[in-house]
Amino acid sequence: MQKHKTFTKKIKGGFSILLISSALLGLGCAQSSGDGEWASGEPDDTSQGTTSPGYTDAPGTITTPTEPPLAGLYFSFKPGTTQLAYGPGVTWNGCDSAAVVRGGYDSDTKCGNGTIHPNYATHLNKHFFGCVEAAALAANYPQPERVFIRHWGTYVNRNARNSSSLSMHAYARAIDIVKFLIYDRTGGVTSVSTHVRDFTGTTKTFYNAFRQCWKDTMPSKCQPGQREYAGSIGIPGSALGGNDLHNDHIHLSFPLCAG
Repeated sequence: MQKHKTFTKKIKGGFSILLISSALLGLGCAQSSGDGEWASGEPDDTSQGTTSPGYTDAPGTITTPTEPPLAGLYFSFKPGTTQLAYGPGVTWNGCDSAAVVRGGYDSDTKCGNGTIHPNYATHLNKHFFGCVEAAALAANYPQPERVFIRHWGTYVNRNARNSSSLSMHAYARAIDIVKFLIYDRTGGVTSVSTHVRDFTGTTKTFYNAFRQCWKDTMPSKCQPGQREYAGSIGIPGSALGGNDLHNDHIHLSFPLCAG
């Protein structure tokens, strides 16, 4: 695990987050066991590349948010839904300066959009940041204030690797997390890699605690034997297990059985 510190200045002032909720899509629980998943390998939105507001872009260069986020709203979603191959999707605005959770495709500083099923969006807003907080506490990291997700994609219409089954990415129900950049109240940053080579010490503690917390948010109707019932796939040596296709990221999902 690598730790590094930067310092940022926060200014509070102006606009709100838009959260979109959509009607439940009638998708039942898949009864197959965990087929191999893989990193989507490409952004689902080609507009990636904007510098994320509120994060330090380079030493001495500071951008600041204009307003604290609304209580309880951690991700920002754009208005409206779009019809994807296997259901609806909403656009995660990973660059919203008011959001607690921001993110970008394969970058620690460049933000962008992603596409996520509306039910997954609601679940992320309810539980994701709380799991980051719980994992940070377990690892004895400073109290998180916001987080930037370096990821390898959200929606992409394809099968899982080594499988004839659709990937959860095809349902817009997965994010491949490569790194958490956790910003604390002092402006310090804790960088947490999800690569197997870094799976030791406090990184290991954080990794296992985060996945366990996310599993605990899954509804009771998600049971062993249902596909991705635990809500994530990681490396084989982690507490919840995984496979070698996830040695360099956490595949964080909202399974079909979850609603």
